[in-house]
Amino acid sequence: IDAFAEGARALGRLGPDSRVLIAEACAHAPLPEDIGRVKIPRLLRNRFGEKLHIEWVRGTDFPENLNGYDLVIHCGACMFNRKYVLNRIDNARKQQIPMTNYGVAIAHLNGILDKIAY
Repeated sequence: IDAFAEGARALGRLGPDSRVLIAEACAHAPLPEDIGRVKIPRLLRNRFGEKLHIEWVRGTDFPENLNGYDLVIHCGACMFNRKYVLNRIDNARKQQIPMTNYGVAIAHLNGILDKIAY
C-alpha cells in the first residue's frame, strides 16, 4: 500500500495533456459502469480535462516499457498473486513511472486519502 500511496501523489502533477495507463488484471467484459473503464476515467477527466490521454491494458498485456506514461493506475489484481503485482510495481519504479491502484487513486481524487491512510 505504501507504493500505491506514493504513486497517488503523481495525481497532483497531472495536467490536461498527461498520459495515464489503466491496467486491469482480468480480461472480463467491461460493465456499463465499470470502475476502470468508466468511473476512474470520469474522475480523472473531471479533474484534469477531456484532453487527458487514457489507455487501457488487460490481463498479461502490461507493457514492459512504460516510458511516455505519467501514471499507471492498477486494479486490485485479484486475479494475480502478490509476486506478480510486486513485479509490476518494481518495473514501474525502475522506469520512474508512478503507480497506484484503483482504491488509492479514488481516495486521492475524492480528497480522503489523508484521512484513511496511516
